[in-house]
Amino acid sequence: MANRSTPVSSIYTGWFKNEVDSTLDLYRAGTKIAAYSSALDAVTGAITASTTITAGTGLTVTTGGATVTAGDINGTAGNLRLGAIATFGTTEPTSWVVCKQGTQPAGAITTSGGIGSDATTVQKIIAAGTINNVET
Repeated sequence: MANRSTPVSSIYTGWFKNEVDSTLDLYRAGTKIAAYSSALDAVTGAITASTTITAGTGLTVTTGGATVTAGDINGTAGNLRLGAIATFGTTEPTSWVVCKQGTQPAGAITTSGGIGSDATTVQKIIAAGTINNVET
């Protein structure tokens, strides 16, 4: 039998060994919904998980973003880092929100608030659209 890149059945559901592209493909009702390649070590296509996803050495999003539509984002150890943070001089903080110097927002922010850093102060913005230094 010749190498194949698609299942024989047009209604196939399950895993398929794509011998042409050297991938393990996942099909549902004849439609390829994901492909796994050990050479790329990547999954292409959408993944819907109804349970916990555990990433052993980290989870990296290179395009787009990560969106949580329900529930919480919990960090049980370490820091929340915004921007490419330089190494701290002596003591690395724990359980901190660490902000790299960024661009201040322009215009009114009507239904939200935010915090940021201008490299020398921590600043906040509230619905009035005014940026103020956070009190010490």
